[in-house]
Amino acid sequence: MDERDAWLSDLTWERPANGGENRGGNRTEAASESQQLPHHPLRQRPLFSDIFLRQIARARRFVASSLADESAHGRAFLFSPVFIGAGAAWWLARPFSPGLISLILLTLLSALAAVSLRYSRRALAFAAAAVALFLAGGLLAQLETARRSTTVLDSTVTTHVTGQIEARERTGETSWRYQIQLLKTDDPVIQRPPERLTLVARGGDAAGFAVGSVISGTARLSPPSGPALPGLVDFAFLSYFDGIGAIGFFYGPPQLAHDIAATDGLARRMALAIEQLRDAIGERVRAVLPGESGAFANAIIIGERRGMADTTLNALRNAGLAHVIAISGLHMALAAGIFFASLRIGFALFPRFAEAVATKKIAAGGALCTASLYLAISGMQVSARRAFIMLAIMLIAAIFDRAALSLRNVAVAAIIVLFFWPSEVLGPSLQMSFAATAALISGYGLWVGRTAERGEGLARLPAYVQLPIAFLGGIMLTSLIGGVSTAPYALEHFHRAAPYGLLGNLLAMPVITLIVMPAGLMAMLTMPFGLDAPFLILMGKGLDVVISIARHVDALGGMINTGQPPRGFLLLFSAGFVIAVFLKTRLRWLGLLPIAASMLLFVLTRPPDQTAILIAENASLVAIVSDRVPSLSRSRPPSFIYDQWQQALRLKKAVDPLTTKAETAVPDADAPLAADQFAAAGREMDETLNEARRTIGRFVCRDKTWCIAVTPDGPAVAVITGHKAYAQTACDHAEIIITTRNPGFDRCRSGSFLVTPSLLRQAGALRLDRVAPKANSVSAALQTTKAAAPDPAGAKPRSIDAQGATDRNAYSERPFGDDRKTGNSFSCDGGKSSLQRSGCIRFSVTPAISNITRAWQQHRLYDWHSRSFATPSPLPADVSFSGSAG
Repeated sequence: MDERDAWLSDLTWERPANGGENRGGNRTEAASESQQLPHHPLRQRPLFSDIFLRQIARARRFVASSLADESAHGRAFLFSPVFIGAGAAWWLARPFSPGLISLILLTLLSALAAVSLRYSRRALAFAAAAVALFLAGGLLAQLETARRSTTVLDSTVTTHVTGQIEARERTGETSWRYQIQLLKTDDPVIQRPPERLTLVARGGDAAGFAVGSVISGTARLSPPSGPALPGLVDFAFLSYFDGIGAIGFFYGPPQLAHDIAATDGLARRMALAIEQLRDAIGERVRAVLPGESGAFANAIIIGERRGMADTTLNALRNAGLAHVIAISGLHMALAAGIFFASLRIGFALFPRFAEAVATKKIAAGGALCTASLYLAISGMQVSARRAFIMLAIMLIAAIFDRAALSLRNVAVAAIIVLFFWPSEVLGPSLQMSFAATAALISGYGLWVGRTAERGEGLARLPAYVQLPIAFLGGIMLTSLIGGVSTAPYALEHFHRAAPYGLLGNLLAMPVITLIVMPAGLMAMLTMPFGLDAPFLILMGKGLDVVISIARHVDALGGMINTGQPPRGFLLLFSAGFVIAVFLKTRLRWLGLLPIAASMLLFVLTRPPDQTAILIAENASLVAIVSDRVPSLSRSRPPSFIYDQWQQALRLKKAVDPLTTKAETAVPDADAPLAADQFAAAGREMDETLNEARRTIGRFVCRDKTWCIAVTPDGPAVAVITGHKAYAQTACDHAEIIITTRNPGFDRCRSGSFLVTPSLLRQAGALRLDRVAPKANSVSAALQTTKAAAPDPAGAKPRSIDAQGATDRNAYSERPFGDDRKTGNSFSCDGGKSSLQRSGCIRFSVTPAISNITRAWQQHRLYDWHSRSFATPSPLPADVSFSGSAG
């Protein structure tokens, strides 16, 4: 320590309060104090740097003291599930699987370092433990992926299936959704069959087929779809970890297969028995409560939500009551809590028994059994599993006289869930449920710490006034904390917010708490004795009131569509959230900084209203979006895809295509085109393109053949829905061609960007975004100049033979993206001096699937001809066109 640092450390004097004037007895004290101070030239005028260094030292002492307090209270343990979940999310989001051996070795080394440093260097030990938990999360995700090993169907097929019903759910009056264990296929036989299917059957007997029955029928099977746009929900990922390998529907009602018996083990028989119990409960509820109230009751009791009407579901979501239909901590707590309180009250009626026996522990055990039964009949949803584990920890703690409600129990429950189901870390259910629970417990702790004054104020009021105030205040505070803590996760996953959610919860939760859940619990307890009808009717009346409240609140303003948040938004918010919730000292307020940064990122970093071209993964829908107004290639778009586009991009009212009738007969899609048909197609495509130029940004469609639109930036987009040979003509008329059939080539000689089903199968849905042009820009993908350019392979000019077939040498058959692999690059104008006057129009290409080698996506690479997995082809990062820059 040098002289300056020693002086700063000893500098403790303060300026006298009287402005430096010493009077009377203060003169002697000032003189003696002056003699004790060390002499230094900067004593009277400390530099700014000295003050800054003093503040830094003070802040370091404060942080060290606060961290010591946090460590003494065991707060470091609360971050364990955060690190495990982050590691699982990192592993699942990787484009390829990290090596298992290296992951195990790194985990062990990090854990060993944390153990060896735990006494000497606590900060380094904490960092090493965080790394070990992070890598352990990735290891758990890899083990779950290997444990699932779901076989996913590689391509769409129509076949005859036979399987055993494992679960069923009503979707309409005579419509059922069956989960089936596939036993066999024929006509054709699937060489790589999935183990489980989800099939919809319409028509036939309204009662459907019972769980455990073996049925057969002709069905249309498809692999689970990928994200509708980059960054949206990947249904193939969800289906893989649910064990579902294909989805589809029956052609006509299926039939019972009496001649085939399914092989049942003990575990399977138990699972079928639980499903049969759930099915029987659902049928009984529907018999007593037909209509919306019965469907709502089944959603709360057995987790069957598909029977509810879309209007009711939307009203509940828009009123902030979507959590009511998802079995979660609310339902578990109410069911177990009502049973626990009822037992305690019943035991209190027998004073001698209550004094001799620990009735609290008996009631806790009974409540745990009730929660276990509720979990079994609820369908084992993620939110229900999390709530049960949390509730079981609390009840077990009550049995052993330990603190029941604490953040440590939340952390233990999260660790258990992540240990068995680490893939759930990417889903909204786990994120929102744990965020709400942790925020409520933390908020409850802050509330308890400040209840002394409030308690005295309420104590002066009569009991009949205290109880309603406490009840309504608790509902308001719970709704506010739960809504604020889960809103960012709803924005990330659902792209919407409920502005009147607090009002909806204030009005509906008393009905749920006082009428619906108690009546539902009594109905379940009395159902084995046939005495459940009055309680179900009472429950239905309460649910009717909840539906009415939801519709009235929805009518006030409904849901706000916020669009897809920017990347990094949820990561920033989550980092600040765990700091603010898990820490106990004033350090927790540091969590507000990343939370505020996430809000600023969400508000300020919004995507510009630039031109974008959206292509569905099966090319069934193409949209040109300009200023958030979509121009669609179909007047009736698939709602499953278009609804997701609307929510993510906040699209305005769509522009339907202009449809013109075909002047010539539409040829058979599989028959070769004659020469006159090919020439006529060229003339009609010219007419369609000229019409599209007169209506910029709007598709002009020739019925069942093609649709063409000219973007506001210049390039033309052609969607070929008819004969595959039309793609050859489109290569000379448009810059971007999307085909619904494989044309037999994967690149246009003209340089146009060709999107084929083979490309979409590997890349999934595509999004092409217009980027600002740059002088002498270079496309790293391919030359896309619309002017005639010599074929690098020396191909002959295109010609038509006597059968009307186009010369295949007119089109390059190299794999798409070979230019990138060989390192070739082309300027936007192809190096032609005559085209220097033209502007460069560049579109970035973003695929929805960038991890095709992962287990839940690799079925897209399977080739059933060779019975092997193909090598993925690279996709260009951008495509460029020479022409008007708009």
